[in-house]
Amino acid sequence: MTDLPESPAPRSTSEIASFHAHIYYDPATTRLEAERLRTWIDERFSVTLGRWHDAKVGPHDQAMFQVAFAADVFPVLVPWLMRNHGRLSILVHPNTTNPRRDHLADPFWIGPPLAVHGEKLPEEAAMEQAPPPNTRLAAETLARPVTGKERRFPQLTTDQLDEEQKPLGGQIVKVSSIGIAGPYNPMLRSPVLGQRLFDLFHYLRWETSVPIRLNELAILIIARQWRSQVEWYAHAPLAAKAGLSPDIIAELKAGKRPSSMAEDETVVYDFVTELTTAKRVSDPTFARASKVFNDQQIVDLTAVSGNYVMVAMMLAMAEETVPPGKEPPFKDGEK
Repeated sequence: MTDLPESPAPRSTSEIASFHAHIYYDPATTRLEAERLRTWIDERFSVTLGRWHDAKVGPHDQAMFQVAFAADVFPVLVPWLMRNHGRLSILVHPNTTNPRRDHLADPFWIGPPLAVHGEKLPEEAAMEQAPPPNTRLAAETLARPVTGKERRFPQLTTDQLDEEQKPLGGQIVKVSSIGIAGPYNPMLRSPVLGQRLFDLFHYLRWETSVPIRLNELAILIIARQWRSQVEWYAHAPLAAKAGLSPDIIAELKAGKRPSSMAEDETVVYDFVTELTTAKRVSDPTFARASKVFNDQQIVDLTAVSGNYVMVAMMLAMAEETVPPGKEPPFKDGEK
């Protein structure tokens, strides 16, 4: 009997951020089968259906569309695909920090395997989390009221958007962790206003002069003041990713002044808190802010604070909450 060679410890499934299923078809012969399978998936699963690619794209050697899904969907979707793929080939792979390995070494095929051009894939990339589901089932689930009360604004789906709403909806789904839910659901009811707000969001999120860690801290301060479920749900992970301490996030969530903040974080906390509760910024606080930030940063910090008060108001008015199946950050009865 041959001994097993030495090997490293088993790789953890915690490295898997999400999964993709690439569903391949021939535009001339099996496109209708692919359309039927896509419709079935749309009706049955909370996943994200990607665009049709009738020509070869990226590493894929045949026309396809992509299905992106979270790990908890795997045990129900994948066996279903095994039973219903018909003549179509499907590549199912994990999403980790190594796309080339994900597509070439660690996937499996449902149906006959096809060529995948690994040389077009990087060996290192950021983990790709599952995007917000966009299927009919996901929208219907989101639209169901938690109680007997009807939603103030029934959740829109991308298919329901009219010609005025579609351009904005397309921009939103590219950047939003919650799709067109949350504040975007009411905003899309006023698409001209929604577009102008979206452009403002874009600046205050990705082009602001305030470092992202401090920008997200300001947003969390507003989210906690308003107990805004969606704001906190969306931005607490972004704040952690930007480098804000888990202890600071936890103390903020508990309604406490964080006990161990860096100088710039303390300035942001005091500046934003004074501005939103006292409705002014004292001379000593402004002087401290001026030592840490330049004029543009002070203006941008003020703007992001006011912007997310407006977002919290929009969410409160529409009674929007977190996606179905997700735990609201703030419990009923908490102050």
